[in-house]
Amino acid sequence: MARRFIAGQSAAEATDALADLWRHGYAASVDLLGEKTVTLADADRYAARVMDLVTTATAAAPAWPANDRLEHDPWGPLPRVNVSIKATALAPMLTPYTLAAGIDEAMERLGPILDHALRAGVTVNFDSEHDEVKDPTFALVREVGRAYPDGPQLGCVVQAYRTDAYDDLDALIEWSATTLRRPLQVRLVKGAYWDAETITARAHRWTPPVWQAKPDSDASYERCARLMVERAGAIRPAFASHNLRSLAYALTAADAVGLAPGAVEAQVLYGMAVPLHAALRDLDVRTRVYVPIGELVPGMAYLVRRLLENTSNDSFVRLQYHDGAALDALLAPPPARPTAPTPPQVPATDADAPAPFANEPDTELRRPAVRERMVAAVRATATGFPVPVRIAGHERTTGDQLPSTDPGRVSTEVCRATLATTDDVAHAVETAHAAFPAWSARPARARAAVLFRAATLLRERRDAFVGLMVLEAGKPIAEADAEVSEAIDFCEYYGRGALRLAEGAPVLDVPGEANRYSYQARGVGVVISPWNFPLAIPIGMVTAELVTGNPVVFKPAEQTPGLAWRMVQLLHAAGVPDDVLAFLPGIGEDVGPPLVEHPLVASIAFTGSKSVGLEIIERAAVVRPGQRHVKRVTAEMGGKNAIVVDADADLDEAVPAIVHSAFSYAGQKCSAASRLVVVQPVFDEVIDRLAGAIDLVVLGHPADLATKVGPLIDEAALQRVERYQALAHREATVVMHRKDMPTGGWYAGPMLCIAGADHPLARDEIFGPLLTAMPAADLDEALALANDTEYALTGGVFSRSPATIERVGRELRAGNVYVNRHIVGAIVGRQPFGGYGLSGVGSKAGGPDYLHQFVEPRVVTENTMRQGFAPPTAPSHGPT
Repeated sequence: MARRFIAGQSAAEATDALADLWRHGYAASVDLLGEKTVTLADADRYAARVMDLVTTATAAAPAWPANDRLEHDPWGPLPRVNVSIKATALAPMLTPYTLAAGIDEAMERLGPILDHALRAGVTVNFDSEHDEVKDPTFALVREVGRAYPDGPQLGCVVQAYRTDAYDDLDALIEWSATTLRRPLQVRLVKGAYWDAETITARAHRWTPPVWQAKPDSDASYERCARLMVERAGAIRPAFASHNLRSLAYALTAADAVGLAPGAVEAQVLYGMAVPLHAALRDLDVRTRVYVPIGELVPGMAYLVRRLLENTSNDSFVRLQYHDGAALDALLAPPPARPTAPTPPQVPATDADAPAPFANEPDTELRRPAVRERMVAAVRATATGFPVPVRIAGHERTTGDQLPSTDPGRVSTEVCRATLATTDDVAHAVETAHAAFPAWSARPARARAAVLFRAATLLRERRDAFVGLMVLEAGKPIAEADAEVSEAIDFCEYYGRGALRLAEGAPVLDVPGEANRYSYQARGVGVVISPWNFPLAIPIGMVTAELVTGNPVVFKPAEQTPGLAWRMVQLLHAAGVPDDVLAFLPGIGEDVGPPLVEHPLVASIAFTGSKSVGLEIIERAAVVRPGQRHVKRVTAEMGGKNAIVVDADADLDEAVPAIVHSAFSYAGQKCSAASRLVVVQPVFDEVIDRLAGAIDLVVLGHPADLATKVGPLIDEAALQRVERYQALAHREATVVMHRKDMPTGGWYAGPMLCIAGADHPLARDEIFGPLLTAMPAADLDEALALANDTEYALTGGVFSRSPATIERVGRELRAGNVYVNRHIVGAIVGRQPFGGYGLSGVGSKAGGPDYLHQFVEPRVVTENTMRQGFAPPTAPSHGPT
């Protein structure tokens, strides 16, 4: 099947295919399969393959017979050799976030190719790919044109299934007319990534960038075709399709504006709808065949896209060749010009009739205007504000204070927090205890409405929270934005969960007896939150306590009091009464023990280190004088998470996912990958490619959108990571250690090392950008190594084998197991988060069981039999 669509593997085989097509009256464009590069070495290999192709083909092309139709159009000669290049294959950093570096990389590799193409006569065509790299690809085309305005002949692709295709096309035409000596050849296609673009957009709740109905794509194609023939000469129009209506429309549109013969060309795919190729050629239309070459496995994505095109229910090829649809129906015009959809607004949730829960969409940072807005919001973030102790509506800013600084630029003070005292602890708990009866008596719907209003306020203040998170927590913009989404999700999810709890649970009844199962609030809840998710985790814990009827005393991490204070202000603005939520910024060692030990505290929700979590569990287990309950502790305490890479894994997918899992946010996530177990046959290749990928990771201040690895949270964290990195240099094999860190902050360079399973590097939770790799002889040993830890939080596997995936999913010791994707970024309601072992105790956050931890279940049983009489539950058939 693959050989039907892929002409060969090597440049020599490609040249043979080109010569054969030429002899049969077809021009061609050769595409080198392989669409993803992870390292610079990958990109170098791709560029070398392109160079080999153009030199081999240009050496052979002079022997081909003359064919004026294929070699000339009204604007001059056309090269015999035409290559199609994937821009992303030339530069791993060709992304919207690292565009300048990506273009520099691509131009460095393109230089020799373009020079040869100019000398020998080659058209260099840039293919379009998925949405995120569409604009970078056009930016690269413009840069090539700026550097080579006199040639070689350049081409690029416009995808008509995109809702912005016409605007992109119009801009490219204008640029070609004013910049190039040889008109840009524009290949108009429908597009080959519809499924992926639609799935990605729907998963993120974004507006899809592609038309959702095929007739709309057809109408867009014809609109773009009209523009192309009207501006022919500014560009060289090429129409790629197997839809007879689309091709016929383009050709007749060219005739209608009086274009000379040969002014446009048709392009078709190698091996697909071959009778169409011959029909076009026999009509004297210059016909170019798009010819993929390369190895089968790297070309599998291309093959699958071709099969989808052939078998789609809406495919012209299927309808014509397989279903035998009437030609008149197939040639009917598409509907009038479609209108691009406008992005939907997320409505506020009505507590009386909430819609089904759906995750909050992240900001669509792949859009240039959106990125500019977010960067501007970070720059506009106010700093230097005071953070008070707040109890019962009274704020105190006097007394000892602790500054909170930007970890990436420690000279910047973000805010200054007043430190709570033990007297504040007692006052806050007693105030909350007094507020408990009234708050717990509020209807669940009223408490849920507070959470829904908080979600609305978070949407309104998203940019401000992102900016503050970037500066105070050192979190890169995209991850800070995703955390705001998670915070909104917690409010929406737990609000709906509380409404379900209020309905109770079903239990059995018998004649003469009625049973009711319900839940009641526990009492005063203490929340002790971490700094690494300074908004989402605390708002999740606080709102879970609040919505189930428990007043809360909230102690934030001392590193991020500013974010916690803004969160508290938001919750009060949403309707949380003053006496129901107390705010105690302070040092954990000073404030934590009296909070945990207070006899009026009923429950404790904690996220942080294992050592502190175990201490909290131990202190909370002691029943103090005056205490009339056993305290409930929910604790998430970290992990030493492993990713298993099997011998059959797709390394193009595995390597970027491992890098993201280990080094995003400088590895400061409890879910981060810190151990890598690779089955031996691919160990060396994985390590080599990982080293190359780590070398490309952008280190910098998180206000820069390109940054992947920002600063560590404080000096103590930096010193801890540096001690382990020094240990790695002494006792392990260091494969990669980046030393090009920025100055002015607490930065540690990413490290990849190889160490034994018993080494502290593979045992201790380091909480930084350090990944320890271990080889395994086979999958059995890999699982044994991955499970050899006291933690059980997250884990992952990369494999193509369904049997392996099923086994690892069953046997890997982790609360969250991820298959063929990164292991960070759990999403509320989709991947409820939490582990077991020494990773924590309690139900998963963002899951269906979480709220049960903050309530007491009760059963009320009523005897309904009175003196021989019971209210009937069914029609009576006894004596009257």
